[in-house]
Amino acid sequence: MVEGEKPAIKTDEQREALVTLSLQAAKLIKKVDETRLLTTKPLREEVEETNKFFTAIVDRPTRVKSSFDSMIGDYDSARRDAQRREAAAAARKAEEIAKAKLDEATQVEHSVQSDVVMNEAAAAENFAQKMAALAVTAGSGPVRTEAGTVFSTKTWEFRVTDWAKLDLRELRDSFTSDEIEKAIRKHVRTHKNTKPLAGVTIFQDEKTRLRG
Repeated sequence: MVEGEKPAIKTDEQREALVTLSLQAAKLIKKVDETRLLTTKPLREEVEETNKFFTAIVDRPTRVKSSFDSMIGDYDSARRDAQRREAAAAARKAEEIAKAKLDEATQVEHSVQSDVVMNEAAAAENFAQKMAALAVTAGSGPVRTEAGTVFSTKTWEFRVTDWAKLDLRELRDSFTSDEIEKAIRKHVRTHKNTKPLAGVTIFQDEKTRLRG
């Protein structure tokens, strides 16, 4: 017999002996598994109860924290909006002042006085630019308080609006091979060979089973 080659049964007696051994092995496997479950049951129950205990402890603080964070977020959002509006208004006012100063400078005949007005116009224009920039970035950074630092984060979220239009091929890179094989296995068990899959060969595998 070639090394690694599965030996062949040649007689009914050999088959009967292997059937007996296989059934004994199945009983042993079942017994060991039952013993494992019985032995680990107290441990699993203890872990489950411990998890429930700590989950109950953190549940209320978690909900309280979430509520407080939302309230703080609403307050800071309104505060940032107000800061942006104030900065935008200041920018508009500074622009108006700068324009008025430029108009005034063109009407002043004395060069020294004209230079003074032009400098005032330039200063107003510079201030207007700063206020315009502040109107965009106001409140965007962290806010340090006596109790702690408040800052906001942004994440991209989603909701599926039409499952029928969802093209899973576009999500191919997001799935592992194991996850894809799990989905294929479920598909095959449900539809057997009545619903083919491109790139997948669906076949019927036959294995010997024993009952004692």
